Amino acid sequence: MKFENVSCSECGNSFGAGDHGYSSCQSHREEQLKFANHGGYSDIEPFEVIRWVSAKTIEIREMDATRDESVKMEFVAGGFAGHCVNQRDQKWNIVSNEHRPVIRIRKSGTKGWQDRHGRRFSLSQKPIKFYDYNF
Repeated sequence: MKFENVSCSECGNSFGAGDHGYSSCQSHREEQLKFANHGGYSDIEPFEVIRWVSAKTIEIREMDATRDESVKMEFVAGGFAGHCVNQRDQKWNIVSNEHRPVIRIRKSGTKGWQDRHGRRFSLSQKPIKFYDYNF
């Protein structure tokens, strides 16, 4: 750790040893979030936070998700090949996979969290997987 004791300029809270301090409470509140979910059009893929590099840079890794077969998806005629009427009921078993590569995302003032390819991520308390059967 670079510094023996870091703190927040806004609230004055002290956080012990760390690599950086905080200019606002929003920054240290975000660091309590353990997941970064990637929204790709209507699908969502779960990533876990591996390490906070700074208040604006995070290392993340994609998680493995397998569909919980206890929820049967119901399809009716319509759309291209059918319409899933209960897609919001889908459940997934999500687990960490240490063999996946670690990537960095950075916080942009106007676009939120993004990787170097422009893919956007939302920080969250839990990992989320969603597959849009109707797209």
